[in-house]
Amino acid sequence: MRAAALVLAAVLLAACGGSRPSAASNLPPQPPSPPIVEAPNPNFELVVVEAVPNADDEGVSYTAVFVDGAEAGKTAVGARSQEKILRLRLPAGNQPVRLEHWLLPPVGEWTRLPDLRQPRERFVRVEDGSLVRLTLRYPVSGPPTLLIAREAAPK
Repeated sequence: MRAAALVLAAVLLAACGGSRPSAASNLPPQPPSPPIVEAPNPNFELVVVEAVPNADDEGVSYTAVFVDGAEAGKTAVGARSQEKILRLRLPAGNQPVRLEHWLLPPVGEWTRLPDLRQPRERFVRVEDGSLVRLTLRYPVSGPPTLLIAREAAPK
């Protein structure tokens, strides 16, 4: 119960902490920055994007990353409609990566999405000097999509 209260407080704080336009300004409010969890010198990045059909379906979620069966990290807990980013430093080589997406319903405990709504485990090639980016997208309906891209590591 205490954990749920802390999560709710964090979501409310994040929602209220964004910049607001002045009464004289006609500019729309700026969206909050995505929550980012980052390791030093990352070579792996996970970006999670969820489509939320209406405000009643908004809630909070996070995604956990498992590498070779062990948890390597989690995205920050944030609003479902908010992009979440996790940057990790993983060992070089072919790594078996499994992602688990979790939701906190309005009433109840954290719930892992059913297996049909989870991306399947994949081998991901991690190399020194490059950043491998996984983009996990959850559409309103249907299975999630997972895109894998590689780019030069940031300096």
